[in-house]
Amino acid sequence: MTTSTQSSTTRCKSSKIDATKTSGTSPTSNITPRGYRIEAAASYSGLSPFFLEEIIRNGTLPAIGGPGSGVCAAYVILKEHLDEYLDGLSEHAVERAEERRRVLKIRASA
Repeated sequence: MTTSTQSSTTRCKSSKIDATKTSGTSPTSNITPRGYRIEAAASYSGLSPFFLEEIIRNGTLPAIGGPGSGVCAAYVILKEHLDEYLDGLSEHAVERAEERRRVLKIRASA
């Protein structure tokens, strides 16, 4: 008599599916999330979780959910909103760098 594990392995081997690697309900690693919770957004963006939560609370960065929202307890930041915010930071950083170069040039010529 075979155990259920052996018979499932046998079935999987005969259908060329490795039971240790797949499951009908397991998420696959190649799915890119559309939204991130604070920690994942921080990891993705390089910004601190504290800073992200602050800009969500002050309305600078849109987020779904959050405490008291009735949707979910955690904030979920859509990737496109985070990318737009980071693009804006990038543009602002370029402007600040140009301004610093201009000031240094003025100081050097004085």
